[in-house]
Amino acid sequence: MSVTVADCLKLPALRKAEVVAGKHGLDKIVTAVSVLEYAHVAVLVDGFFIGNELIISALISIKDDIEEQCALIRRLHEMGEVGLIIYYVGIFIPELDSRLLQTADELDFPLICMPQGRIDFRYSEVISEVLETIVKDQMQESRFVSGMIDLIAQLQERQRTIDTVLRMLSDRLRCSLILVDLMYEPIGYAAWPMGAGWNYREALDFVKHIEMPEIQQMIPMQLNNTYVNIYRVPITIDRGSNMHLVAIDETRLLTKHNLKQAAEVIELFVSIWKYDFGHVGADELLRAILNDEPDKMRHIARILHIDVESINSMWIIKENGDNLSTEELRSRNTRRVILAKLFLQEHHKQALIDIFEDNVIAFMNYSKYAELEEGLAETFVESLNGMAASVTLAEYTHLATTTDVRDAYMLLQRCFSTVRRIYPASRIVRTYEIQFARTCMDTIKEGENAVEQMLAPLKPLRGQDNKIDLIDTLAVFLLDAHNNIQKTGSLMFLHKNTVKYRVNKIKQCLGYDVTKMPEAYNLYLATALDRLLRNPG
Repeated sequence: MSVTVADCLKLPALRKAEVVAGKHGLDKIVTAVSVLEYAHVAVLVDGFFIGNELIISALISIKDDIEEQCALIRRLHEMGEVGLIIYYVGIFIPELDSRLLQTADELDFPLICMPQGRIDFRYSEVISEVLETIVKDQMQESRFVSGMIDLIAQLQERQRTIDTVLRMLSDRLRCSLILVDLMYEPIGYAAWPMGAGWNYREALDFVKHIEMPEIQQMIPMQLNNTYVNIYRVPITIDRGSNMHLVAIDETRLLTKHNLKQAAEVIELFVSIWKYDFGHVGADELLRAILNDEPDKMRHIARILHIDVESINSMWIIKENGDNLSTEELRSRNTRRVILAKLFLQEHHKQALIDIFEDNVIAFMNYSKYAELEEGLAETFVESLNGMAASVTLAEYTHLATTTDVRDAYMLLQRCFSTVRRIYPASRIVRTYEIQFARTCMDTIKEGENAVEQMLAPLKPLRGQDNKIDLIDTLAVFLLDAHNNIQKTGSLMFLHKNTVKYRVNKIKQCLGYDVTKMPEAYNLYLATALDRLLRNPG
């Protein structure tokens, strides 16, 4: 495993590319190449990439957002990626901003720019040549254990988990790997390809009841209507064989020699980094839930004696500011975890609370009678006192599966900035408001004509002498005060009679009641879009 970023730059497909930043990181080892077309940081949850990958993108989805581009570089570096190749600069992205280059230089993260203003360079050329170079290197390297340990050593500490190691081994061997205890309960799992979706429980039941030598070369079975070969090798920890590594091979390329090496990598990983399989914490259970890994979730929950079946609701507590240092954000979130635990204990809630990425996540059991939980989130935010103004709490209820949880988390990550701009006065947002923010984002992406059509309900107000007052009042009334005259006055520092006068004038101009459906929905959407366009963020 000796192919570096610098080696890749010597390939014909990259000969005309220019390293524009991060030149001190060219000695990093490359193990794969991946395309990132939707380049928003929100999608890059743990496990999306595993590290040591060379990323290709045109950054089209964030071409006009320099802050998001810089955040992407930081996130890729944090995930252990080794460089970013940017295509079509001068076509989609006008130019690479100096802030982006500075970020890459600070992190020693290679930023490689393909020839600018050219659209005749293809992703496939780089992908095929880089992968061919990596495969040739791997074929010449009959023993990969030391190289794999070196790659694990380069990972950031929080990435250095058994799941990451299994993912790296799975990519190296082109097979699915399951680490199990003596009872054949899964400890870690990595599928090849990543989205294979094997029914590995069936495979484990098959292996568990069959007498096999240490490594059986060919035990075929039908899994997911596909014929595969199943292998098993013992894992020796603390001088005893107390685990097994089970492999599902569809390619028929796996060998005894390579599978033994995979077992050795796991054994060395546990020994060198003192990895404790017996110690799992709430953060690992959170990660399993948010990464939509139900079997792993149940396994960890059993160890922690947590009844995950009763958990049906989630709070995500997010920092509003974006200028905090990593240490300061971590300190604030740690304090929020403590406060959330104390609060929910006082309200007799079984809760799982910890920090995930840059957020505080709380899972809990809400009553099926919604009225019993009404106001719980509001009471918690009020209890934060001086800390309340710096956070937004997203409240989700009726979450049935880990897929629901992951989808909700991903949507909030994608839409949070838009949610804050639509509802700047709200400290608590809920599912329908977050979904509405996505609708607004999608409408704006459709282009100017679509936006103008959606803004049409506001046209009668734009012709008034005091049009700004009327539109602003309408925005606060609908978006912030939920049709409440008293609250609108409080937020705008106006007497309630002034608000009543303006709302009545708005009704007269429009010719309908602004609180009546379905007319009110179109007006609500128009008001939100107008607020977004006037405050682009």
